Amino acid sequence: MIKPFHLSFTVPNLREAEAFYIDLLECKKGRDTGDWIDVIFYGHQLTIHQENEEMHSQAIDHFGVILEKDEWLTVLEKIQRIGAEFVLSPSTPTAENNSESGKFIIKDPANNLIEFKFYKSHSAH
Repeated sequence: MIKPFHLSFTVPNLREAEAFYIDLLECKKGRDTGDWIDVIFYGHQLTIHQENEEMHSQAIDHFGVILEKDEWLTVLEKIQRIGAEFVLSPSTPTAENNSESGKFIIKDPANNLIEFKFYKSHSAH
């Protein structure tokens, strides 16, 4: 059984981050204290804090999620629809063993890099 992870980080503008994760990516919003929010990020928990005097925002090199191909395509369509810039353009290579995968990387409003992946095996039955 895969267990969800928890990731916590600080952003310069909490409401911009909320709009990105909740409105654009259509993640579910959990608790909201006004100073931080919980976001259910494809089954995992992000706790996003508003930058303040004690906690300074620093972009994360990258984090990501592995989705089913259909869900990956849905997220990709949302990103393309708003014209967001890709840090790594979408690709879907097929390996010699006929396994297919896909990935792309985007930035959130706080410049955190987010990688979206899928893996699909096309083995003959």
